[in-house]
Amino acid sequence: MDLTKILPGKSPGKRARSDSDRKPEPPPAALSGGALIINCSRCMYAPDPGTAECIRCMVATMCSVGSTDRIVLRTGKDMEISGRSGKIVKDTASVMRWSFPQEEEKGRCRMCELSRKKVMDDVWDSFPKDTIVSAEARLQGKHPQGKDCDMCILRTRRALEQIDLGLKDISERMSEAAGRPLR
Repeated sequence: MDLTKILPGKSPGKRARSDSDRKPEPPPAALSGGALIINCSRCMYAPDPGTAECIRCMVATMCSVGSTDRIVLRTGKDMEISGRSGKIVKDTASVMRWSFPQEEEKGRCRMCELSRKKVMDDVWDSFPKDTIVSAEARLQGKHPQGKDCDMCILRTRRALEQIDLGLKDISERMSEAAGRPLR
């Protein structure tokens, strides 16, 4: 599912990222007056709510700071995202919030490449495009043996199915509201 087709804006950002680029630091953000204020002044991308980078940032920030239907991207000229677009970010942040494990992984689970946290990192690092493809690929093939490992992988696969269903549902509701078929 590609949210860049649903939210208004231009095509994805022009700057190509290489593997050597580090993940950008999350911008400072806070809830204020019923809106999530995100300070984009130090972002390496131009604030454009329709790009994959901005969508990913808005969803991740809302997931960590708190939910609201209005988002303000604070730059030289503030941009507000509200209405249907604000609702889709809020709903997607909710899906992101429950997808991560609630407790810190311990022992060998923390080192495991198939741990739920690492799989969910794959999901949300590729968001909004090819959301679960890389995570599903990670779970294919050999995996550690043991009852606990089997249960963990089963729960993680189920979580991936739920994420996929949740994002498809959000996308379909937005397409219906916009009066356009889902592509």
